[in-house]
Amino acid sequence: MLATTRSFRASQVADCARHGAGSFHVQGEVETDRRSTLEVGWMEGQRLRALNGKVTPLAEHLAVLPVVAWTAAAEAEVLVGAPKARRRFLDRGVVGLRPSALEVLGRYREALRQKRGLLAGDGAGLEIWNEMLAATAADVIAQRHRYVELLKARLSGVLEASSLAFPPIELHYRPSPAKGLEGPETIAEALDRIADRERRRQAPLLGPHRDELEILWGGHEIRRVASAGERKALSLMLLAAHGQVMQEAERPPLYLLDDMDAELAPPAVAAVWQVFRGEGQVFATSNRPQAWLALEVATIWEMERGEIRLLSQ
Repeated sequence: MLATTRSFRASQVADCARHGAGSFHVQGEVETDRRSTLEVGWMEGQRLRALNGKVTPLAEHLAVLPVVAWTAAAEAEVLVGAPKARRRFLDRGVVGLRPSALEVLGRYREALRQKRGLLAGDGAGLEIWNEMLAATAADVIAQRHRYVELLKARLSGVLEASSLAFPPIELHYRPSPAKGLEGPETIAEALDRIADRERRRQAPLLGPHRDELEILWGGHEIRRVASAGERKALSLMLLAAHGQVMQEAERPPLYLLDDMDAELAPPAVAAVWQVFRGEGQVFATSNRPQAWLALEVATIWEMERGEIRLLSQ
């Protein structure tokens, strides 16, 4: 919440307030090459956000404390859910590398919203919005492609260093249109060719909002061949690779691994933990205290009924 202004537990920020409370306030100090104070809160129906006591652009806030988080619901969707979940995964990677990319993604979404409005009517003026979409789409596609190439390289190293046995894992970025990497003119031409069909369907049928990230497990769709535990282990390896991409971009992240040991056998838990050791600060949770007994852990806390107490250090 503090790092991203959002919770991975609740879609609405207001739902993060304690039962019976109408507000909350979170504040923390972050020390990298400088010391910064982040604040996030909810009061009187308004979201509050501050960096060093001042309201700043969201991109500046996100740049202070890079976070890489694993949660069962979100990461399972990346591997076996709808394409929309994988597009969110791509954009988290893009923004993780360059928080300023929020502006490009925002411009594309706004142009797409305007185009949807036109198509819901008579479609007049569609050509103008297609030109704007083509320019912004080219930027989005280029940044997603760059991120996937970096991720593939790091994932290969993570899997090779892991003691877990994986079949060949392949990542393929499928932009929309297929030749989107050729630039704005190629995208504009593709949009022109499909304009009549979009008017008939009253929906935008081409663009980064229809991109796909294909993840193959031994040449097959992962949802058809991998077990729940295997998918969990791979999604954690993807997270580690994502973190290494950010480190190479001089944005070393804080790792948050929620319910890390669920669905994993003890040897797999140890193998995953070994991958994250030495990667920086790692916070992992489990509802089984014994999960940490066989692992090299610096500090263990216990939370009960909203209270945290130190168990070992």
